[in-house]
Amino acid sequence: MKGKTFLMAMGVLLLAFTVAILPFIGACAPEEEAPTPPPPSEEEEAPPTPPAPETIKIGALNNMSGPMSALGQPANWGYQTAIDDINKVGGVYVKEFDKRIPLELITIDMEASGEKAVKGMERLYVEDVVAAVGETMAVAAVGVAEKNRIPTLIVMSAGREVHEKGFRYWFSPFSKTNDIAKAIFDVLDSIPKGERPTKVAIVEEQSEIGMDMCGFFEMEAVARGYDVVAYEKFTRFTKDLSPAILSMKAAGAEVVTSIIADPDGVTLMKQSKELAFNAKAIALVQAPDTYAWTKALGKDGDYVICDPEWHHALNFPGVAELNDKYQAEFGKPAETYVGPSYASIQIIADAIERAGTLDRGKIRDAVATTDMMTVRGPVKFRDDGTIIDPTPVIGQWQDGVQELIWLEEFRTKPLIYPMPRWEER
Repeated sequence: MKGKTFLMAMGVLLLAFTVAILPFIGACAPEEEAPTPPPPSEEEEAPPTPPAPETIKIGALNNMSGPMSALGQPANWGYQTAIDDINKVGGVYVKEFDKRIPLELITIDMEASGEKAVKGMERLYVEDVVAAVGETMAVAAVGVAEKNRIPTLIVMSAGREVHEKGFRYWFSPFSKTNDIAKAIFDVLDSIPKGERPTKVAIVEEQSEIGMDMCGFFEMEAVARGYDVVAYEKFTRFTKDLSPAILSMKAAGAEVVTSIIADPDGVTLMKQSKELAFNAKAIALVQAPDTYAWTKALGKDGDYVICDPEWHHALNFPGVAELNDKYQAEFGKPAETYVGPSYASIQIIADAIERAGTLDRGKIRDAVATTDMMTVRGPVKFRDDGTIIDPTPVIGQWQDGVQELIWLEEFRTKPLIYPMPRWEER
């Protein structure tokens, strides 16, 4: 009995000892290493590149109809012709896809409406364009372009104010109001001092661009010693400019300056003739830029100084070939807005190729660092999206032809000054 009791006691002690030392045994035991997973395959490391799109879409906001269609139609021709020329070699090379991809233009008609410009830019975003181009009224859509990160190049829009608001996606390979005012007064200053006019009239359209442009006209006139004898204001697409004309006539104005839409420019000239207002020089921005001017006015449109921004006689690479295409299709020299529009596509194509991707942000960055020759001339942009050192091109209508009178190296005919009086034409 005693032996059995002893054995039972020993068993209990052994069990207690084992339980006590188990944690120490576990702590001292070597840990088993977790199995190392196999390295990922190359397919797992780099997801497959998505297939290349069939085309690279570029949006265009143009006045294809309405009172400003004389601007929008030549501009759209310039955009499409540039795309056609690029597509002849297969399109633009995109490193991301290691291939050339054709360009496709998606044009929306603004019909001279800022509201339609805004809606149009929203639609272009839905269409998934990588960049946009446009003219005049397209500036109303700058906020939409910025919100949706669409790099946009605008021509026929001389306003500076939009570039002073910090927008990063808004560029313009086009002279601005300060550049234009300076160039026009450079032309006036080139007239011999004894013959040079001294009395200037400014006709201001009541719009942002009108006030901006005319502010610089006034600034240049005062700085150079001219007298501003009349400062008249009007509303776009007015039917009657006679009050302004009579005021300028009474003040003895020798030079008339304005930025003015096509129909208003025609009204100004017709009513100036009717009221026998004989200025010695008339310098208008926008209205006399295209051949619609001489078509509407005939000889009454002669001698007006204009700021065409581009001209088919410029000797930049590709200009002669571009003019030949336009001449063959329309039977007349290329309109002034053809060149800057064509150049806009050149700039975007170059930016896409340098970016190597269709990412809009990277294309925007590439546009900002543009440094190239185009049919519009050399192009580089300031941080605010305006062009550095724009080539000032000033013309004058002579015998129904838009001749270049400035700069001297581009001149096709000298300035005719003073304008003949109405009764002498």
